[in-house]
Amino acid sequence: MEVLPLVPKLHFFKPCGATSKRSGLPCSQPAMKNGRCRFHGGKSTGAKTSQGKQAQRQANLKAGLHTKEAIAERQEVRELLNQCKAVLRQV
Repeated sequence: MEVLPLVPKLHFFKPCGATSKRSGLPCSQPAMKNGRCRFHGGKSTGAKTSQGKQAQRQANLKAGLHTKEAIAERQEVRELLNQCKAVLRQV
């Protein structure tokens, strides 16, 4: 009597299709519905809720130098400095 393994046979599945940068060989993992395996972007579809999207933005924020508020604040300071320089030139 032959005992079949509980692990599915991977050669019946479509391969992932992602290629290695170094060797150029294709990934041999089984693909999911979107054509990629779990290592190359098969499972995650991104945040769906507005709360999840906001949490992603906060996680990716490093120093805040390029936020709209920071840019506007720097512009205001620059304008004040230019006005001060203009007043000093008149004196």
